[in-house]
Amino acid sequence: MKDVAKMGLILMAFCLVSALALSMTYGATIDVITQSRAATDIANRREVMSEADDFAPLDEGLLVQLQSEDATILDVHQAYKQGEVIGHVVKVSSQGFGGAIEVIVGFDVNGEITGLRLGTHAETPGLGANAANPEFYEQFEGMTLTRDIIVDKTSAGDNQVQAVTAATITSSAVTDGVNRVGKLLERLVNP
Repeated sequence: MKDVAKMGLILMAFCLVSALALSMTYGATIDVITQSRAATDIANRREVMSEADDFAPLDEGLLVQLQSEDATILDVHQAYKQGEVIGHVVKVSSQGFGGAIEVIVGFDVNGEITGLRLGTHAETPGLGANAANPEFYEQFEGMTLTRDIIVDKTSAGDNQVQAVTAATITSSAVTDGVNRVGKLLERLVNP
């Protein structure tokens, strides 16, 4: 019985030391992780709305109101060119095959998609992760948010995108995120 208690205490000591080391590592790296995420967000905004020379977060009150109606809205920025609003960049979360997918959509004041990128996701490499490739996301560019976009397994057409091969769930999740951004169009363009 003494051996069992001794092994239990040793195991507990190892667990405490491991937890402490993990906690210290997290504390030491959280600032770097936060800065890296912020830099990635800025780069994504510039990629999906390349004509903009500045971005500003949406009014906090309106953002909170939008998020209370749709909890999948993560972030909204207005895009400016020479001081005038030329569009918006919206980041939403959508449920894919491997979990949550961040979908970043840029659109102009007429509701035309200027760009789309995927943020963090856990989609299967070689399958769903291919939605982060230009061959998939560039299909959205030039489409309008005033009508729902549809996923087709075989070919793309008017407001249709061709699904990533063997990743229909991921393709549908990204498209669902884009369509939810479309539901915000009127409220963002004419607040």
